[in-house]
Amino acid sequence: LRKGHTDVAVIEPSEVHYYQPLWTLVGGGQAKASTTARAEASVMPKGATWIKNAAAQVDPDNNRVVCVDGADYGYDVLVVCPGIQLDWNRTEGLADAVGKDGVSSNYRFDLAPRTWEFIR
Repeated sequence: LRKGHTDVAVIEPSEVHYYQPLWTLVGGGQAKASTTARAEASVMPKGATWIKNAAAQVDPDNNRVVCVDGADYGYDVLVVCPGIQLDWNRTEGLADAVGKDGVSSNYRFDLAPRTWEFIR
């Protein structure tokens, strides 16, 4: 948009935007988790179309993005920012242990404060 493009869309399903880099300081007791969350609309670029959906696949040969609900969008230029996908089940026993008995993570909003509790 800053370079003069007029037809810009952002595909993002979340209503809440989390500033995840600050979660390290939350886990270290130097920041509050609540300060890392704000309305997604507040960080959406002015003039961009917000598509409240989740991308499921990209077809670069046909310049298409297909969303989880089947919606299909074409593009001329695509910027992909996939974020993080946590998969506690990839480590045996972790899904049941995370959040208790000293097991925590700074990669989830509700767990970062637990890290500081466990450290103390």
